[in-house]
Amino acid sequence: MKLSKRTVMLVATGVTGAMVLSACGGDSDSGGGESASGEGRVVFGEATDWPENLFPLISAGNATSTADIEAELLPQTYEIQPDFTVQWNDEFLTEEPTSEVVGDSQTVTYSINPDAVWSDGTPITADDFEFSWRMQRSSDPATGGCPALLSTSGYDQMTAVEGADEGKTVTVTYSPPFADWQSSFAGNNSPVFPAHLMDKDTPEALCESISTGWPIADGLPGDISGGPWQLKKENINVGQQIVVLTPNENYWGEKPQLAQLVIQGIGNDPTTAVQGLSSGELNVIYPQPQLDLVDQVQGLEPNVTSEINFGLSFEHLDFNTTDPILSDVNVRKAFALALDRQEIVDQTVGQFSSDAQVLNNHIWKNNQPEYQDNAPAEYNAADPEGAKALLQQSGWAPGPDGIFTKGGQRLSIRIDTTANNPLRQTTIEVMIPQLAAAGIEATFNANPDIFAGPDKPTSLIAGGFQAALFAWVGNPFVSSQPPIYQQVVGDAVGQNYSRIGTPEIDALFDQLMVTPEREQQVEITNQIDTLLWDQMGTLPLYQKPTFIAYTSNIEGVEDNPTQAGPLWNASTWTVQ
Repeated sequence: MKLSKRTVMLVATGVTGAMVLSACGGDSDSGGGESASGEGRVVFGEATDWPENLFPLISAGNATSTADIEAELLPQTYEIQPDFTVQWNDEFLTEEPTSEVVGDSQTVTYSINPDAVWSDGTPITADDFEFSWRMQRSSDPATGGCPALLSTSGYDQMTAVEGADEGKTVTVTYSPPFADWQSSFAGNNSPVFPAHLMDKDTPEALCESISTGWPIADGLPGDISGGPWQLKKENINVGQQIVVLTPNENYWGEKPQLAQLVIQGIGNDPTTAVQGLSSGELNVIYPQPQLDLVDQVQGLEPNVTSEINFGLSFEHLDFNTTDPILSDVNVRKAFALALDRQEIVDQTVGQFSSDAQVLNNHIWKNNQPEYQDNAPAEYNAADPEGAKALLQQSGWAPGPDGIFTKGGQRLSIRIDTTANNPLRQTTIEVMIPQLAAAGIEATFNANPDIFAGPDKPTSLIAGGFQAALFAWVGNPFVSSQPPIYQQVVGDAVGQNYSRIGTPEIDALFDQLMVTPEREQQVEITNQIDTLLWDQMGTLPLYQKPTFIAYTSNIEGVEDNPTQAGPLWNASTWTVQ
């Protein structure tokens, strides 16, 4: 089945008032928006699904588009670099944070810049750190937590967050020590949040606020910012899928070089992206690469610069283990045995990068030094006969057309994925005949609600799917892994959409969280990875390439193929 491509009309140049400056990127003499600290504007074409929610701690806000919009909105203690390292934020903090471990206790100290204030003039202090901890320390309502949270890693090991020096010195205590302490209050998925606008009188009221999040039409609370950019509600156009970031006039550090950064949803249609770059209506794009798009963009040189990189994201299948069919591990393993993952790579990302290869680790990526191939040998090539044998062990038998049945039920699995994504559609189209050869019927389903909240029954977090094809956008922190693979407790699904896990895996993750030595971390994570292969709740396919392209009049663009994303340094961009 073929998806019809969605053609998007680029409207950024036609919006008036505060939404844009002018039709030409280099001018700043028309339209609204603060431009005192920058000149010109850049239009970024957002190729992923347009966000419904801007709160990054819940499933509804767990989207690449949300991360792109908020890359430089809220303060972060550490920032992820393009080479996968992390650096302390020397504009937010006056010195590198310190960590001291004594026995079973760890103390981390942050020194906030005395000039650091929120965009409304309120000082950023230890109160904001304490609130950010209290908001994320538990997902259990019985302990004042909120099940809507995607992760509590690190925050659940904090025992105190205290301030001194008028709140500009922050002391965080962990017990037991947290190996990945640099991930706390860091990154665009877990920054420091404004206590004066978000705190509530009771844990129940706070949880209700967390669960609601920040619907995009409402923007951020009080249009708040603690970074170089600011997003004002008046600069959000939900219908046209446009947001316009303007300089935060109360930012104490180096203000943006641009007057406006326009983020416009364009979908993953190659025609829209290429025409937009060619006409100058788009200045920067960061789509999921596909052969025709890469070829067409490269044909725009030298007016357009482009590059392919491999970051910390990976494409994978999640199997819903609560589904009546996929609750049987033999069926999940048969599905995996039926696939020729090398052919999938060859027919998709291998078409435009010879560096693309099959991924055989759930935690480490092919270009990380910690990577180890832990996949059982039987998954290195398609084995339809082995898949059939597993199905027969579970009582399935081939039907007249070769598709297995059991108790009158056909072995048919719907594979959900994101809408308007030709690369993922191709991936599933390659899978379908491979699976059919093993007696498994598979169908393609573009699910527009795949990343929606629990109110959408077919979303990942609601569990209304069988198998799902999507990507995890990664970071260098090992603490980002437990929410994906630890057992679900109560209503707190976190990011474990397969609903799988074991006490042994949980215990290893608990050990990982208190192990600071990298060699020991690698040993523990590879033990976990081996167990995950046996569980077969998630099947890795390949490390995802990134593709960035920008017009030659834009300077400062640098791909960050991690969770930080392409707009991680957009405040330093200039228009020539």
